[in-house]
Amino acid sequence: MIKTSTQNELIQYVYNELAENACEQLEVALMHDNELAEGCSDFLLIQRLLDGATKSPSDRAINNILNYSKSLSLQS
Repeated sequence: MIKTSTQNELIQYVYNELAENACEQLEVALMHDNELAEGCSDFLLIQRLLDGATKSPSDRAINNILNYSKSLSLQS
């Protein structure tokens, strides 16, 4: 199992937020540790999925908000 601190380093690595010397050390470790490399691969996949996620509300949510707003203005 990958340590939490290593998971945090992998996330920083995936998002290019890891210090240069730590990045080099992690890349060496990735070449020698299959479990660590699989974990990094998982994080890269998760990053791609999150980047492709919908970033706007659905039409249903927008309509619900508009209908609620209209109902409030009718009560005034």
